[in-house]
Amino acid sequence: MTNYSIGFALRSVYQHRDLLRSLTRRDIEVKYRASMLGKLWIVLYPMMMLGVYTFVFGGVFSSRWGGKGDLTDFVPMLYCGLIVHAIFAETVSKAPFLIVNNPNYVKKVVFPLELLPVSSLFVALFNATVSFALLLLMVLVFKHSVHWTIVLLPLVLLPLVLFAIGCAWLVAALGVFFRDIEQFIGILMSMLLFLSPVFYSTESAPQFAQHLLMLNPITLPIEDIRKVVVLGQLPSLEPWLLSLLIGTGVALMGLSVFEKTRPAFADVV
Repeated sequence: MTNYSIGFALRSVYQHRDLLRSLTRRDIEVKYRASMLGKLWIVLYPMMMLGVYTFVFGGVFSSRWGGKGDLTDFVPMLYCGLIVHAIFAETVSKAPFLIVNNPNYVKKVVFPLELLPVSSLFVALFNATVSFALLLLMVLVFKHSVHWTIVLLPLVLLPLVLFAIGCAWLVAALGVFFRDIEQFIGILMSMLLFLSPVFYSTESAPQFAQHLLMLNPITLPIEDIRKVVVLGQLPSLEPWLLSLLIGTGVALMGLSVFEKTRPAFADVV
């Protein structure tokens, strides 16, 4: 019997990196294969959603960032929040049925099941890369320059990536045994959109709400991405280190649960 462990899974992800690339490429191609516009939807979808949110919050509700400025200030800040939420939501929302919908993989003892959540994360990061390109174009058009702090973007995203994959491993494992978790995750992701500083800044919230927002795992990545991409500011080191530590802990916990429950997957699916 294979001795599943965190170390085993981490080695497996690295050793099967070519398979991981193939799974990610397949997921991207399958998503757009039957549509007339194909991969053009990768660009069209975020632009359409950004347009809707901008019209509703910037036009109908006349929202302004921090209560001042105009739409050229509001829209890039809004888009930063939407991108971060999309990375987390896309990764975790697919997790409940990753194992259940792939019974053939489960019954193959040699297949590295831990790659499935990682593949979902990579697809979300691929979509986010396109969105970040649009964001940079937007900043260049609105502000006529791009700040050098943009090079810190991968570091700012690292805690979010670790937290997202940890949650995905955990939810993928729980989804095998508790099928209702799929409905719960869908509701949770919708709630998270409005309980995160996506449409507003943390500073604009009441004092009691600011403390609650800081408990939200995607609050700091949203604020830090706004700093490095739009404002040209350096992120605060101590909160980032704490977020990185928490993300690492969640990733290891999620992977541990996944590996400990993995032997029972074949009996359920």
